[in-house]
Amino acid sequence: MLVLVFDTMLVRIRKSFMQTPTRTHHRWRTTAMLCAAAGLMLGAVGVALGSGPARAQKMPQPSVRSLSGSIRDSGHEPIRNAVVELRNTNTGVVITYITDESGRYNFKRLDGNADYEVWVLFRGNRSPTRSISKFDSHMVKVIDFIVRTY
Repeated sequence: MLVLVFDTMLVRIRKSFMQTPTRTHHRWRTTAMLCAAAGLMLGAVGVALGSGPARAQKMPQPSVRSLSGSIRDSGHEPIRNAVVELRNTNTGVVITYITDESGRYNFKRLDGNADYEVWVLFRGNRSPTRSISKFDSHMVKVIDFIVRTY
């Protein structure tokens, strides 16, 4: 359909400029009109395909996630001053956080393209390790721990 419209337009342009007084004018006008028609058609095709100049290119956004949660004892009371450790399994770097008065912890601006392991240390006891996968779609992850205090 698009080719038929383009051919029809070219035929009309050629017919209208065949009546020019000199060959130089004829060549110049024909070339100019053919270039203009081709530009218009390419622009129409680009817009139809969604790749026109008005469409913004999406830049990949850096993947950043956060991890938060609470540490509680078996009676569901918050544990303050517990040590929460987070290890990036790609680099081996360990980050620590000491829980606040309400037993909460929060790790911000973590690399979303890395796997992590998190655990709690309290009074010499270590909790089971929990994992966070880079394939997990939750950018704000909440992991709560219940720790034995005896």
